[in-house]
Amino acid sequence: MRLRSAVAVIAVMLVGAALVACTIYHREPLEDASVATALAVPDGAALTRDAARLQHPQLQPVAIDLAQPLSVDAVGIVSVLANPDLRALRLQQQVAAAQVFAAGLLPDPQFSIGRDRVLSAPDATYSGGFTAALTFDVLGPLATRSVELHAARAGEESLRLDVAWAEWATAGQARLLAVRLHYQVRAAALAREAADTTETALARALRAAGRHDLRADELEARRVAAADARARALAADRDAGTTRLELHRTLGFPPAARLAFAPPPALGDWRAPDAEGLFAAARRERLDLRALAAGFDRQQAVLERAVLGQYPRLVLTLNRARDTSRVNTFGPAVGLDLPLWNRNRGAIRVAAADRRRLRAEYAARLHQTRADIAALVAALERDERSRGALAAQAPDLERIAAAYAGAAARGDVTAPVAEAARLAATDRTLALLAAEQACAEERIGLVLAVGRPLTDSELPP
Repeated sequence: MRLRSAVAVIAVMLVGAALVACTIYHREPLEDASVATALAVPDGAALTRDAARLQHPQLQPVAIDLAQPLSVDAVGIVSVLANPDLRALRLQQQVAAAQVFAAGLLPDPQFSIGRDRVLSAPDATYSGGFTAALTFDVLGPLATRSVELHAARAGEESLRLDVAWAEWATAGQARLLAVRLHYQVRAAALAREAADTTETALARALRAAGRHDLRADELEARRVAAADARARALAADRDAGTTRLELHRTLGFPPAARLAFAPPPALGDWRAPDAEGLFAAARRERLDLRALAAGFDRQQAVLERAVLGQYPRLVLTLNRARDTSRVNTFGPAVGLDLPLWNRNRGAIRVAAADRRRLRAEYAARLHQTRADIAALVAALERDERSRGALAAQAPDLERIAAAYAGAAARGDVTAPVAEAARLAATDRTLALLAAEQACAEERIGLVLAVGRPLTDSELPP
């Protein structure tokens, strides 16, 4: 009787200890303060503080003041800190850390107890029996614990590098959008100026046509030119507005937020870099390639764990029992899996195939990186030559337009001649802006493709 009481007390104590250690579930709403924060204007003070403390493999801390126009570099850092997609992605690192924690845990032992009640017996010497068992399934997990920990840690490292690469790519995209917006705003202003010039010319033509001093076909040509110029101006305004909205989204700001952006640095002279040298640098430095390498290392551990899973798993059980004839017994029991048919071959085959897939994915990413760098270098070579030619022509056209404007003011030439010279200069300036925008975006794209900031010897600032 005392023994049964002791066993019952032990069972109650074990159950109580297990319940005390359990985590209590709390239901949470989908929309809480964090959702409202993601939709609001980011806190300027917090951005300033976090930007000064930024820790990233390839991005440097910068000083940020939202009350002042944001530089191109500041735009990239703000996107890293405030972009909602990156905030959600960074939370996945907590999941990876929890997986590392879970991989280090051992399975809980199992305790069972049973009671046999005598319903009928030949004499009174028979009494109720009981059984109790304590099972430990730890030998198998102990044998694979180091492998599972290695896999979890490699997975955590892969995710950390993936997050860092996403931050790098988002910062680059924000910088590209800021540069694009600068050139599009300038182009829109020039397009509106050209549209105003053509509409002034159209108004003059209408007055001349009313005096029968202008042929109908010439008037119609002025109408078409004015309509085309206004359409180009509206398209330029639309492009700038679309880019501004996309930049606000990338930065994590509402569409109606008031943000000012500083002009990007002037483009320096172009010196063609060595595409193969840049590819070698990308192969060493790109965070996504390092993340794929860490993922491959994790898969190596997963395959090793699957191979270890084909061996028998040892389960140790401690049994304590008393039968109905009052015979008490105590003894261990050992359980083994018999690797006859399954032998974990399915898991091994899946893990090996996944390892081959990851190696092929890594090779494909290298191939794409090399192709991207070569294409950007070639595009820059072409566009930089075009930019140089347009930059050389622009001053002459501006001088000609200014000279015709002065001549028209003196009455030496007609106003339409001066307007045509001004429109020609404006068109060439718009072409130069488009070439500068293409070169600036391609330089940022090349930095993104290499995966780290480039030195002056590799790419001019």
